[in-house]
Amino acid sequence: PPAWMKDNNNMLQGGKLKPDAYASWANYYVKFIQAYEKAGIPVWGLSVQNEPMARQTWESCIYTAEEERDFIKNHLGPTLKKEGLAQKKLIAWDHNRDLIYQRVSTYLNDPEAAKYIWGIGFH
Repeated sequence: PPAWMKDNNNMLQGGKLKPDAYASWANYYVKFIQAYEKAGIPVWGLSVQNEPMARQTWESCIYTAEEERDFIKNHLGPTLKKEGLAQKKLIAWDHNRDLIYQRVSTYLNDPEAAKYIWGIGFH
């Protein structure tokens, strides 16, 4: 996310998405998809954040499992649906496999979040 949306006021170095920026960040995803597709670049899917537990020296943002679940459930999923982009494949987690069970349990045990999740990413 942009620096102004994060609690560390920096696009780099981890930090967390400010709660009052969740809706704006979901709208950024929509605008990104729309702009790419207008330019002739199809978008089939997206993830919330690459490595959401990693504080990197490059662009990064930290999400707990609950924060990522709630962002999907209350903001990103409904915003994609409202804007006619519900067919885009939303991938949660997108991190290492060591914590996959704990993270996936948090997402998929919540039916209101799970209905927006197409798959789980890990590497």
